[in-house]
Amino acid sequence: MTSTPSSTVENGEARIVIVHRPGEQVLPKRGSGHGVDRGARILAAIEGLLPPDRAIEAAVLHAAMARHTPASVKAMANDLDDYARYCRERRLIGLPANKAGLLPYLADGEARGLKPATLARRLATLRAFHALFGWEGIHNEMIGERNILRDFLREARAREAARKAATGPVAAIPLEALLDACDDDPPGLRDAALLSLASETGHRLARLAAVTCADLGVLPDGSAAIALSSATLRRIEDWIAVSGIEDGALFRRVAVRRVKARAGAEPSLRKLAWNHRRGEGRLGARAARSARVDYAIGEAALTAAAVRLILERRARRAAELGLIALQGPALEAAIAALDIRSLR
Repeated sequence: MTSTPSSTVENGEARIVIVHRPGEQVLPKRGSGHGVDRGARILAAIEGLLPPDRAIEAAVLHAAMARHTPASVKAMANDLDDYARYCRERRLIGLPANKAGLLPYLADGEARGLKPATLARRLATLRAFHALFGWEGIHNEMIGERNILRDFLREARAREAARKAATGPVAAIPLEALLDACDDDPPGLRDAALLSLASETGHRLARLAAVTCADLGVLPDGSAAIALSSATLRRIEDWIAVSGIEDGALFRRVAVRRVKARAGAEPSLRKLAWNHRRGEGRLGARAARSARVDYAIGEAALTAAAVRLILERRARRAAELGLIALQGPALEAAIAALDIRSLR
């Protein structure tokens, strides 16, 4: 698909396709949490976990959060919210914490199906806040002392490995199937370019989402910033051509709005007199319209979470089209195991 700014194309199905370039349309808002003050959220969670006679300096917390990336602050807020929920349900004073209280929390997380990596990250978040506020010396049984928590995580990883071995190997979803599941429309062209680039670079989700047009340019010595195959370059060029992106983030959100076709209608004689009393132009007539699809390209880069959703969506689409012979639990297991680095 090729287009000019705000292009209009009529395809063989009598459907009008309009592509709005970045900045030409305001994209619909999503509940993404960008407007949430996560520093205030973390502060409220910590204060709710402290005993009544303790307090923390809000300025110290905000200064510490300013040194982290937004994604890291979001992860820490989610970790703290989960721990606060656990303590609230059991009417516990959660901070400062000790191993006697953290061990049941980790066990509860494993029972809820959390992966050992997630449990380790949540424990690391609690360690970070204890270090920030100098709580290490408050209890004899401190976070990270000796090996009781570390041993639990090691055993949890062993149990996870045993479960995976008992269920057998998880089927891999080939890159070719994911690419074939990408349609020839702006979202499909973007996803094909993203998947193809991921397969050659092996970038992590966050790094892939942050790729810019400048990253694909030519270095002063004449070499390419990123060495890519002709197939990947073609897919990237197709995406740039339809999106109109010239600089900044390469992979962006595409908002889609579909309008159904509608046949025209003449005013009904039975309703004519009643409508006429309400004013001229309200006689029941209805203009015909063609089906239309509007694509609006955003200005901000995709998030790592959005890239992950693209992987999952294309995998499900590949299953729907019969490109992969996976359904039900086998498909869900394959999607859960799908990783950008596995596409190489």
